[in-house]
Amino acid sequence: MQFQSLISPIAFALTAIVLFYCQTPGPVTSSTQAIPLNTTASPYTKVRLAPQETSTSPIKERTTEDAEKPFRLSSRFHLKKGSAEGFLIVKFELPNNSYIYSLTQPEPFVKTTIKVTPSPHFSLTGKKSFAPDQKPKIIESDPDFGKRLEKHSGVVQFFIPIKLNETLAAKELTIQLEVDGQVCDETTCLPISGKKTTAKFAGFFEPTDKKSNAASKPTPKKK
Repeated sequence: MQFQSLISPIAFALTAIVLFYCQTPGPVTSSTQAIPLNTTASPYTKVRLAPQETSTSPIKERTTEDAEKPFRLSSRFHLKKGSAEGFLIVKFELPNNSYIYSLTQPEPFVKTTIKVTPSPHFSLTGKKSFAPDQKPKIIESDPDFGKRLEKHSGVVQFFIPIKLNETLAAKELTIQLEVDGQVCDETTCLPISGKKTTAKFAGFFEPTDKKSNAASKPTPKKK
């Protein structure tokens, strides 16, 4: 009986202490404040600015009409009278204040390249490379880029010697060509990528003295 009477007051005291602490709110630890239970990353929104906001330079963009007709490209071939040999010619007619780079323009600028589609009806002769009818304007060190520039403007023609294999009449032969490069003006450059042109027979020219080099600029003879 004495043992039971001794435990009862102690049990009563412990019960009272437990009830007191359960009713009293405990302090919030700093760790629960620093780490949220649910963390969600903010979505990244890709903003597309208006054209006037994205452009910080005074360069004027080409209009659709300019892009469709920035220059005129044509091609043809002539034969020396009484011969199966002649010249294949690619002609550029450029707008005012526009230019193309030469066939030998050093990098990093895009040189003009002309590719001839192979055919069993003709072959390229001589050096098998095109040559311009006028030398390009050369700027040894451009003030803006510090590089060598070689430009053609106005009307420029590129020649390459050919020989027909007499498997097809000249009037029936068509030669496919493809041009790459750039047409530029003072503010912009418009890429030329795989621009196609078809050359047809455009007449004979008279044989001339090789020393005069007049045959490099043949003029078709009207029939």
